[in-house]
Amino acid sequence: MTAGTQSIDRAAMLLDLVAGGHPDGVPFADILAKSGLTRPTARRVLQALIEHGFVDQDAENRRFFLGSRIYELGLLVFPAYDLQDVCKPELERLVEVTGDTVFLNRVVGDKMTCIARESGAFPVKAFVLDVGVHRPIGLGAGGMAVLAALPPAKAEAILDRNTGDLKEFSGGVTKIREMVELARETGYIDRVSDVGVRTVAMAIRDSAGTPFASISVSSIMARMTGEHLQSVLAIMGEEVAKISAKLSKMRPIGRA
Repeated sequence: MTAGTQSIDRAAMLLDLVAGGHPDGVPFADILAKSGLTRPTARRVLQALIEHGFVDQDAENRRFFLGSRIYELGLLVFPAYDLQDVCKPELERLVEVTGDTVFLNRVVGDKMTCIARESGAFPVKAFVLDVGVHRPIGLGAGGMAVLAALPPAKAEAILDRNTGDLKEFSGGVTKIREMVELARETGYIDRVSDVGVRTVAMAIRDSAGTPFASISVSSIMARMTGEHLQSVLAIMGEEVAKISAKLSKMRPIGRA
C-alpha cells in the first residue's frame, strides 16, 4: 500500500471484492472477512462508493453489487479494450482448424472471466465454461497459463489470496503450483479435468509484456492426444503470436 493512498487502496479493494461476487452480489460479512477491514471502515468506504454510483446495495437482501457508474465508465474505454474484437480472427481460425471448443479468458482482479467461447465442428462439445463465468485465477487452465507467465513472486501472491477459493481443485494449491512450474518450461498449461476433458492454454501479453488474458482449447481426452494435441498446440501458438503482434501496437491493457 503506497503511503498517502490508503483510502483509494481500500476503495479499490472493495470494488474488486464486489466485482468478484457478480452477478449474485456480495454479503457484507464476506466483504469484512476478505478485506480485513474493521466494520466501521468497510461501511464508510462502501457508503462512499454507493454515493458515487460505483456500488449498489439491494434493499431486500442487503447484498452489494457493482453500480451503474462502472458501466458508464466501461463504455468510454470499451473501444480500446475490446479484446473479443481484437482476437476474433484468431479465435475463428483456431475453431475452424482444430474443430474443438475455444475459450478467451481475461483477468479481472484475482479472477479469470470467460469473455468468448466458440465451438468447432467436432460433434462432442467440451463446454467447460460459459461466457461471463468468473473463476479464481488458478482454478482453470486459462488462469494457470497466466500464472505461469507472471513473475513467480506475483503468481505466488495471487495464489495466496485465492487459496480459500481453490480448495475444490483436485490436489489443491500444491498441484496448481506444480502445473504452473511445468508450464514455465513448456509454454502452455495442460490440464485433464475430472470428467475427462483435456484443456491446453496459453497466456496473452499486452504491449507492456503483462499477461492479462489467455486462450484455451478443450476437447475430450480420447481426441486431445497424439498428433491432434500437437497440432492444437502449434496452431494456438501461432494465433497467440498474431494477437500479441496486434496488441504490441496498442497501449497496455493489463495491470503490472
